Amino acid sequence: MDTASRGLLDTVSPALLAYLFGFLPQNDPLTEWVPGELLTPEFVQRLRESQFTGFALAKLPKGHGLLVFYKGRLLEAWRQEPQGYEAGTTAYRNLMAELALGGLSLYKLRLEGIPCLLALTQGSPRFLAVAPRSLQLETLLDSLRQEHFSGALVVEDGSAGRAWYFYRGQPVFSPDLPRDLREGRVHLLQSPGKAPQDLFEVLQREEEERRRQQSDRMWESVEQVLREYMGRGAAGALERLRKSLPEENPELLRQGLARWLTQTLEPGAAKLFEQLIQRPR
Repeated sequence: MDTASRGLLDTVSPALLAYLFGFLPQNDPLTEWVPGELLTPEFVQRLRESQFTGFALAKLPKGHGLLVFYKGRLLEAWRQEPQGYEAGTTAYRNLMAELALGGLSLYKLRLEGIPCLLALTQGSPRFLAVAPRSLQLETLLDSLRQEHFSGALVVEDGSAGRAWYFYRGQPVFSPDLPRDLREGRVHLLQSPGKAPQDLFEVLQREEEERRRQQSDRMWESVEQVLREYMGRGAAGALERLRKSLPEENPELLRQGLARWLTQTLEPGAAKLFEQLIQRPR
């Protein structure tokens, strides 16, 4: 995520963000407060195939979580934790791992609601932490209407607060606009100017890179073993191995290499191979 477009992530507490997420519109539920373990990979795939647009709220053992979907694409993952927060693919992985101990709700949203919601975590600040008394509220709201502003106006008061959302100058989620702002700090966040990347695609690329690195580590380790046992013959044996063993699945590759070393050389060669791939880099 671009550090220049992090919405309120580094400005307000995760507790306040969780509080604001809890007040998002919940009048069109897909499912409400079911065991989090029901969000299986198969269910997530159905959300993608059905082009689900909306958000998920998660209650976790030590915090809360949020997922934002747009036509089946995952545009945001956020997870509150005791030390702060996580966002993006890290948040998604840890949230999925922790959900079995929590609860989950899924709510549908109209398409125009998504950029307004993303303003909180991926928006560009117009201003942050402004004192209410320094704002001419009526003039500000009129300006947002005239410029067709999309984003969120947030009032922070400790761990509580209130947010009003706009899409092309019109209020969404609720027609009620603030009449007066007296306490707290005021933030104005503009929605992302372009569609964020699909985190599912990012996760897939990260997983492919992880598998590639694991496979590379195994080939480097087996090459060291072959040199130890075979000397000059190691290069030819390594070339033949690469042609005969699959590389798509790192675990199958590990098993195949260990089996070949045991059968062709000796069990000690396979043991050395296992030690090398486990050694910290």
